[in-house]
Amino acid sequence: MRKIPKEVWIGLFATMALTLMFIGINFLKGDDIFTGRNTYYSLLDDVKGLKAAAPVLYKGIKTGTVTEVELLPERNAVLVTVEVSKRVSLPMGTRLRLVSTDLFDTKALQIEIGQEAGRNYRHRDTLPAEIAPSLIENLVGDLTPLKDKVEISLSNLNRILEAVEEAKIRHSLAQLDEGSSNLNELIRDSRGPIQKTLSELSRLSEDLRQDQPLLKASIQNFKTFSDSLSHLQLKQTVNQAALALSSTRQLMERIQSDQGTLGKLMKDSSLYYNLQQSTLSLNLLLTDLRQNPGRYVQVSVFGRKDKESKKSLNSDKNK
Repeated sequence: MRKIPKEVWIGLFATMALTLMFIGINFLKGDDIFTGRNTYYSLLDDVKGLKAAAPVLYKGIKTGTVTEVELLPERNAVLVTVEVSKRVSLPMGTRLRLVSTDLFDTKALQIEIGQEAGRNYRHRDTLPAEIAPSLIENLVGDLTPLKDKVEISLSNLNRILEAVEEAKIRHSLAQLDEGSSNLNELIRDSRGPIQKTLSELSRLSEDLRQDQPLLKASIQNFKTFSDSLSHLQLKQTVNQAALALSSTRQLMERIQSDQGTLGKLMKDSSLYYNLQQSTLSLNLLLTDLRQNPGRYVQVSVFGRKDKESKKSLNSDKNK
């Protein structure tokens, strides 16, 4: 038996791999390749961005694929070729509808089954088609009545605001007119005082012009006084004041220390106590002297005779 070359095995495996990959891709895409497909055509004025490989839906399920989108300039139309699974029968009256599947306006073809029974479209027949409004168009259509109501409400609101603004403007103009009248009256009433003030200012200016020599003399005197102040020996005076403050500080430091009589008196409590006792004794002595002066001072009315009598008494006592 002749041996099969390796190249043949490699080719078989590659073919099988490609076949399985094709089947898997179509299975993931939702295409049924085992039941077969029918090809149909349709003409549209505008495909709205429909591309080849777009899905063909029936009741929301993918049953086919758009295989080709071709422009026909001579007919001013676009020829769309689709392949639909043979399991889906398309009776007469069936239409293809161009729809949007999401908000991003992704296009697809949707099968709208007709109601005519007994006869179906065949392979390579042309199906009628129509363009359905997109989700955005449907949303805009749903919002159109609301938009009209909003416009009416805004119009009514604008009329109300215009009436209010007109009333405010009239009131403002009336206040402005009243303010202008008051201002004119104020200016009319103030005309006399203003003229009087201007005349007084003119008179003051004339007086200043006449007193100009006196002002010059006063300025000269002030300048002389300033020069005299600048020539004063302020530095020497400040130094003497600083010296006096320094002497005062030294005196206070000596008083606060225990040097000198005043410092010892402030620091030594015994000296203060002795001084207090001496003052107390002196007060007692003065009090006793005031109450009993005879103990300390003898007054003689007769003078010398009393002295002689005392001497005789003393001599008698001695005998």
